[in-house]
Amino acid sequence: MLRLVRSPAVARVGVRALRAPLPAPLPARTLATKPRQGVVSYAAKLMSDPVIEVIALASRIARILLGSALAVGTVTFVAWEGAHQYVEHVAMWRDGKPGAVTEHDPYAWQLDDVLQHVGHMEGTDARLGIFGRHIVRSAWIAENWGGGIAPAAIFGKAPRGLRTTGVQDLSAHQGLTLAERFLNTALLVAEQRKVTVQEFAHDAQPLDTTAVSLEAWLANLRAKIGTPAMLAQAGLAYEKLYDAYAAQPNAGAYCALLATRLGTLQGRLGHTQYALEWFDRALHGKGSTLALVDGTLGGRPPRETPAEVRNALGVLRALSRVYVQEASSSASPRTSLYDALRAQVAGLRLAEAERERGGAGVDAALQHAWALEVEGELAVHIAETLYALERHPAQKTWWRFWGASDKLLATRPTGAPSVPAGRYEPSRAWLAFAAERAAAALAQLAAETPTENSQRHAAQRIGNAATQVDEEAQQLLHALSTRT
Repeated sequence: MLRLVRSPAVARVGVRALRAPLPAPLPARTLATKPRQGVVSYAAKLMSDPVIEVIALASRIARILLGSALAVGTVTFVAWEGAHQYVEHVAMWRDGKPGAVTEHDPYAWQLDDVLQHVGHMEGTDARLGIFGRHIVRSAWIAENWGGGIAPAAIFGKAPRGLRTTGVQDLSAHQGLTLAERFLNTALLVAEQRKVTVQEFAHDAQPLDTTAVSLEAWLANLRAKIGTPAMLAQAGLAYEKLYDAYAAQPNAGAYCALLATRLGTLQGRLGHTQYALEWFDRALHGKGSTLALVDGTLGGRPPRETPAEVRNALGVLRALSRVYVQEASSSASPRTSLYDALRAQVAGLRLAEAERERGGAGVDAALQHAWALEVEGELAVHIAETLYALERHPAQKTWWRFWGASDKLLATRPTGAPSVPAGRYEPSRAWLAFAAERAAAALAQLAAETPTENSQRHAAQRIGNAATQVDEEAQQLLHALSTRT
């Protein structure tokens, strides 16, 4: 290694390499500070053009709005259709479908269950089509869930399609009004599809249950709205159904129900004489309503079947309401109030006789509980009528002297709890009696275990009515106690 370094040839090469000239330095490179004029990117051009930038921004906003609208519309449609399917398969079946009326029905609870469902639909009929079925469900939703927020609360006034005549407060009747409009449309759809109640029915052609339910439902809604025009239209629908059922065999119970409703409507319209005629028809041709009142007050209550007794008591209660309605619009209401009191006391005597009928089994127990509930309801009505007679300023002294001599006005409930002496003592005694009878009816129902659907439905109706009677009696009793 040392020899190689000391070699003269290697030394000469190294000297030449060290003496070689250095390479020339490169020229300084200047950097561009101006934008390139030849090639412009799409992004730079897009961001530099104001018109295209606005269009792109608007397109993006439109896509966002369209996507949001589609999302909201999808959710709304799913919720709307889901609500309709819930009503179709759950809510409209909640009351339960009435069973068939069998031959073994001595107390006619099965028939009564069927009558209570007149005007109720368990689901919709496929013959109405998609539009018709949705309209029927919308009517059910509007009646039971309300019509939502009134347009007047948002726009300051209701749209033209929702304006009503004869209804002062739209928000109080909006649900019923919308339901009435929906059902009216549903009936038009049903007529187009030949689902109707025949104008001139005959025995060979049975009535269409869907058409009957729609007609009765619409009539019930119009009766609830209560304006004179709606009451008149409801009366026409009830008369149409009455004529249709009158031509059917074994349809006396349906005719009695419709006749009672027609009598009530005529009374609300102020036509007392027409109301009495319909009440007479409701008694199945077994005498007039006034003869029933006179006979019961004279100690001769009719001995009829349980179903006929329930029908007669329904007529008497409706008759008393008609007389009270007449008294509220009369210049001299004392005669109408006295007629109402006669009907109420006659109904009470008939209910007492039915309660003493006796019998074994669940059906008899339900009849007993029903009689107790009716006694309580009529006792509340008697208390209200006596209060109105005593409060009447023009004939107050005259009624007081009559009450001392007339047995009807001096009648007091037997077996009622004692009440403190003082003002309005007769009314307070009847209210205490009503509360006692309602409690007895609830106790009777609690001791029974219905086995059939018709019995369970009857027990539920009687229990709800007894609870309402008890609450009303307690409230009125408290109000009168504070005025003594």
